[in-house]
Amino acid sequence: MKFNELIICNFMPFKDKQSLRFPQHGTQNVMLILGDNMRGKTSVLNAIRWVFYGFAYGRHLRKISRVNLINRDAADEDDWTMSVSIKFDHNGKSYQLNRRIEKLSNIVKPRTDADFMEVVGLKKDAVVITADSIENEINQIIPKEVSRFFLFDGELLQEYENLLIEESKQGREIKRHIESVLGVPALIKARDALDTLLKDALKSQQKEAKQDADLLNLALQLEGLQNEHTNLENNLVNLTKISDEYEEEIDELEEFLKNTEATQERQLELTQLDSKKNQIETQIEELNGDTHKLIGTLWKDIYANSIQNTLQKLKKDLTSLEQSMSQSAQLRGTIHVLQESLKNEDVCSVCEQHISDSVKSLMSEKLNTLLMVNNRSGITDDPVALLELREAIERLNGVRSEGETKRIFANSQDITKKRVELTAVENQIDDIQNEIKDFDTAEIMGKRSKKENLEKLSQKVQIAIEEDMKKISENSKAQDRISEIIVKSGGGRSKVSNQRVEKIRQLKDVFNKGIDELRHKSKDNVEKYATEVFKQLTTEGQYSGLKINDNYGLSIVDGTGRTIDERSAGAEQVVALSLIHGLNKSSGKVAPIVMDTPFGRLDPKHRKNILQYLPRMSEQIVLLVHEGEIRGKQDLESIAEHIGARYEIRRLSATKSNIDELI
Repeated sequence: MKFNELIICNFMPFKDKQSLRFPQHGTQNVMLILGDNMRGKTSVLNAIRWVFYGFAYGRHLRKISRVNLINRDAADEDDWTMSVSIKFDHNGKSYQLNRRIEKLSNIVKPRTDADFMEVVGLKKDAVVITADSIENEINQIIPKEVSRFFLFDGELLQEYENLLIEESKQGREIKRHIESVLGVPALIKARDALDTLLKDALKSQQKEAKQDADLLNLALQLEGLQNEHTNLENNLVNLTKISDEYEEEIDELEEFLKNTEATQERQLELTQLDSKKNQIETQIEELNGDTHKLIGTLWKDIYANSIQNTLQKLKKDLTSLEQSMSQSAQLRGTIHVLQESLKNEDVCSVCEQHISDSVKSLMSEKLNTLLMVNNRSGITDDPVALLELREAIERLNGVRSEGETKRIFANSQDITKKRVELTAVENQIDDIQNEIKDFDTAEIMGKRSKKENLEKLSQKVQIAIEEDMKKISENSKAQDRISEIIVKSGGGRSKVSNQRVEKIRQLKDVFNKGIDELRHKSKDNVEKYATEVFKQLTTEGQYSGLKINDNYGLSIVDGTGRTIDERSAGAEQVVALSLIHGLNKSSGKVAPIVMDTPFGRLDPKHRKNILQYLPRMSEQIVLLVHEGEIRGKQDLESIAEHIGARYEIRRLSATKSNIDELI
């Protein structure tokens, strides 16, 4: 399959008719479409997807509504017609596929998909294909399930990481698409058809067994299990329907929230600013409170030096008084001893020894001298004054400066800074409030909350689905066991219903083995081809290749055979590209590969390796890239000889872009 020309009219940012011609040369098979983000690169990819399958993807693989597919400028001019046409060759035949939507005649302004009419046309070698055969014809060329491995967004390559998680819902979905590429579903559908036949056969067996008294109990058990199985299947259908409804509602909320991301971010910023404002106001209030307390004790700081001088003087006076009183006490004590000794005449009042006359004379002289000293010295002996001094010192010791003046000044500076900061925050709050005043932020936050609740409910439903599927499996095994007993009973094998059950089971076994063998062979092929290209793309020499799991997830293996658990973003992208190449080679399908933003997480060496290998991946390679991914001549030099066409998406306005061919 090779693309020839894509014609777009009023599709997303592309107003009016615009076209791209794809390279046809065997070796000059690379087409570059350059454009900055938000210009329309992904829209080109979506145009190809939409013309083939009637849907386009937004972020997170969410389908874009028809209203949002039509160019806004055209819609404002009341032009609600949009079309995409693609010309291509396949197996020696020429095709032209056209898909167009236009609003219904009774609709003034479309709001939902149902407000549009869609028309699809296909010509094969200029012969018109009837409308009821178009979808089948496209599926023969490139089935929808296969397309994700030819038309893909490089920014979503990380979704393939989910294949390494065996229980991942998204991983299971991707696995289903992978097996579609590899042809497994054809066998699975045949096996499922046999399951339907087996149910009918078991019912016939149960009814026939009821006619035999020896088998009646087994027949009733089998009937009970069949009724239970029917109830479980009905419950599974209901749970799946609920799950789909939840997912659909979550998708709608996701789309709404995506379109209001900027408002949500501003609302979140506003909440944070309100919190910051409250915090600053609290800090200012605390600083003011501290300053008020400091003012109450400011006099301590003002009189600190004077108080310290007074305190030092009082302490000096206290020391002097204490010394004077001590000396006075000692003098009075000595006088008292001498007086008492002289009263006793011949006996000392202290040691009670005899005192001679000569000693008495000396004692008398000393007493007179001490009395004269005591009368003339002026030694103070005032206990009241001593007590007052001590109390005064104690009071002044309690009066200590805590640097009130400096702290009040520091608080004043901090308050000024905080008020400036508060003013800036209040200005930001005013700006954001003016910016989002036309948006219902309460509705946005409500829908965010609703989405979170739905996701929790969806998880519970998924658990219930898994439990129900487990019960169905156990029920089927129980039916098989009872059915086997009925078959092995006397004369059982001769009955038509039993023979039919056995033959269908044998056929199921054949298909199950075929499915297992096909899966095993397919995985081996994918691993083989993916490893071949991985070795050429990776810059790490110690890696020996890739190893595939039952979910088709690929792990990197080092030279010793060990799995590398931690992988860089670039490594993940290289592995994903290797997987896609392995699937394309294994499927046997040949189609152009259209890659949107494939180099976003790659370092220069990996980017160079991939660019050099890309021309070999398909007969046509279309790269939708921006300047941040491709460094002009520096990167393109290695594939310059393979580039057969260059286009640039030029922005005219926020809602309009042109596709210009570069000569």
